[in-house]
Amino acid sequence: MKFRVGGTEVRLSFGVLPLLAFCIVAGETRALLLSCAALSVHEISHAIAIGNLGGRIARISLYPFGAVITPEWLKGEQGDWIAAIAGPLGSFALSGMLAVLRTAGVGSAWTEELFHVSLLIGLLNLVPAYPLDGGRVCRALLLRFVSERRARTVLLIFTALVSLGLTAAGGYLILRGVPAWTLLAIPPFLLGSAFAEQRMPDAGIVARVMERREALRSGTPQKAQTVILSDAATVGDAILAISQSRYTILRIRTGTGFVELTESDALQAAARCGLKTPLKTAISRLTAGK
Repeated sequence: MKFRVGGTEVRLSFGVLPLLAFCIVAGETRALLLSCAALSVHEISHAIAIGNLGGRIARISLYPFGAVITPEWLKGEQGDWIAAIAGPLGSFALSGMLAVLRTAGVGSAWTEELFHVSLLIGLLNLVPAYPLDGGRVCRALLLRFVSERRARTVLLIFTALVSLGLTAAGGYLILRGVPAWTLLAIPPFLLGSAFAEQRMPDAGIVARVMERREALRSGTPQKAQTVILSDAATVGDAILAISQSRYTILRIRTGTGFVELTESDALQAAARCGLKTPLKTAISRLTAGK
C-alpha cells in the first residue's frame, strides 16, 4: 500500500496495520504510543540531517519494526553516512534528556519506558546490517577502501551474519519459553533489503544524475545527448549509458518504433526491476505502474 504526502511517497508494508490492530486489541496501546514517539524522534533526526545536506526525502517506507527514509539525493560524498548517523544520535539525545529528568527526580513510568525504548532503537540501529543506520555508515566507511560493488557484498555478508545471530537467539529464547517471535521475523526483512540493495546502480551514478536533474530544475543549461539502445539491452546497460557527464535521453528501439526514457526513468527501472532485467520488460512494468 502506498500514497503520497506532499511530494513524498509513503509505503506501508504488509503487517503494519495488523500489528497496530493487535496492539490495540491486546491492550498494548501504551507500548505502541511509546514506540511511535521514540521512532518519530529517530526519523525526524534523519529528516533534519537530509534537509541540512541539501537533499529531499523521496520515500518513507513503514515496516512493523520501524521506518526507512530514502533520500532523493544528498550533497557531498559524506552525506549518506551523516544522514544515517543522525537517527541514532537523535535517539540517544532523547534518552539523555530523559535520563537527566530521572536524575532530577522528574518523570513518570511513561518517561522511564520511553528512555529504554529510545535507547534500544538507537543501539539496534548501530548494528552493521542493511538497511539499518549502522549498515549505511559501514557502507560509507567501506567505500573509502573498496569499490561500491565489493562494499555491498561485504555488507550483505554482515547482514547475513546478523540475521543468523538473531535467528539463533530467537530460537533459543522460544525454546526457553520466551515469546521472542519478533527476532525470527526481522532476519527476512534485513536479508530482503540487503539483496534489493545489490540490484541498485552505484551511488556515484545516482549522484551525478540527481545533480544534473537539480541543475535542470534551477534552469542551468545542460549539454544533452541521445543514446539509442535495443529493448533487448538490460537496465544495467541503460544505467551505464547515462553515467556520462551529459544529461542523457535514452531512445529504446522496439518492434513498433522508439520509446524515450529519461535518466530518472532509468533509475526507477533499476529500483523496480534490477539491473539485469531486459529493457523491454522494464518498460512494460514502468508503463503499467503509471
